[in-house]
Amino acid sequence: MDMPDWIRWIFFAFAFVQLLYVYRAAHLARRAEPGGRTDAWLGAADHAVGMVLSLGLALGAVSVLVFGAPVMLAILSWQGLRSVRARRAAPAAPAPGAGAAPGGGA
Repeated sequence: MDMPDWIRWIFFAFAFVQLLYVYRAAHLARRAEPGGRTDAWLGAADHAVGMVLSLGLALGAVSVLVFGAPVMLAILSWQGLRSVRARRAAPAAPAPGAGAAPGGGA
């Protein structure tokens, strides 16, 4: 790929920022409760693959994009499915005026 050097430096900077996010997400994933580990590790994987794709763009390696984009698509799809399932499984909020009266009155 032929691109100006200033664009390459932007991709290098973006990859460095993503590296910081990978470190933060991996640290949070290691400390997460068992029920939240999958989401935390998916977040770390999302940032890691994004970092690799940014480096691939910065170095002009089209093969990194060809093999990294489907991996990123799979991770993002998995995150989306988990969030949709979590929203469906969450209990609905009670309607206004329904439920116990405040202050214990009947």
